[in-house]
Amino acid sequence: MAKEAFKIKSKNSLIHVSSWIIFILYFIVSYLLLWWEYRPLKPNIHEPLIGALSITACCYIIFSSMQFYMPRKNQYLKIVLICTTLTLMSIGISLFVLVQFFDIQSIQHFYQSMPYKFIINFLLLTCIMIINIFWNIQEEYIQNKKRKEESEMLVREAELYNLRQQLQPHFLFNSLNSIIALIGIQPELAKKMTFQLSDFLRGTLRKDDTQLILLSDEIKHLELYLEIEKIRFGHRLNTTFEYDETILNTKVPVMIIQPLMENAIKHGLYNITGDVMIETVIKLHNKMLSISISNPYDEDQFYNNKGTGFGLTSIQRRLFLLYTRTDLIQIRKNEKQFTATINIPQYD
Repeated sequence: MAKEAFKIKSKNSLIHVSSWIIFILYFIVSYLLLWWEYRPLKPNIHEPLIGALSITACCYIIFSSMQFYMPRKNQYLKIVLICTTLTLMSIGISLFVLVQFFDIQSIQHFYQSMPYKFIINFLLLTCIMIINIFWNIQEEYIQNKKRKEESEMLVREAELYNLRQQLQPHFLFNSLNSIIALIGIQPELAKKMTFQLSDFLRGTLRKDDTQLILLSDEIKHLELYLEIEKIRFGHRLNTTFEYDETILNTKVPVMIIQPLMENAIKHGLYNITGDVMIETVIKLHNKMLSISISNPYDEDQFYNNKGTGFGLTSIQRRLFLLYTRTDLIQIRKNEKQFTATINIPQYD
């Protein structure tokens, strides 16, 4: 609100300064022309002064009216008519004041120079009108651009929120199914998993209004998620993290790693027997944080071929909405290993 008030005040100040600069220049030019015509006699100052005041009043009329009225495209005739009317007004005001208060000689000279004054005043007011139109068009363009950017930002935030909300139910349903399965067999594990799920969801809700968080916080949240998954899969699920402690203060989008890890668990454990190792490597190079998650992969397994790819697609979409880049996620796979890498730009 304060910024808007400052802008309006600045615009009004600029209008006053511009009008009085026109007054001074018009007066000086008119006086010099009179001096050249009457030399060596000294000309009267009142005629150029009245002319300068009348043209300045017309300038104020243009500036004031153009705040509430803007000629549309192809309405050039209206601009000409407005400028002609104001030109006649400026000459009429000058003539009225001269007739009322000054001598016959000044009036006669004014009549002699009236055609030239009409042309000069018309051209001057037309220039002021055109400059004011372009000024208002530029202001309108800036305001429309600002509104468009704000609207696009709201749409992006809504879509980001939507994507995050779509990721959570999948994990929640799996966890609840696992808790139900454990209640009869291992009630203590079911109880532990319930508390961990509660902590995980509480942490997720706290981050709903945040776009970027510290990498250290994201890793803590991810470790809580992995503890829940390890209860589901038991000793089969093993994970390793490789990163330098100095990069823990970097920023990442909230919950950006969890769907990547969930994808690795799904493809690494569901149809593969035996223990599975999921490796996470995080590196920082040239202000680009790289997060790679690798899991065993068997392309012959039926389950791996029927996935919808929603997890990776949602990550790619989130990264595009946040950074407007489509090259921030890469996938590499061979007969035995699947690696997904996301790159997070680190801006100062």
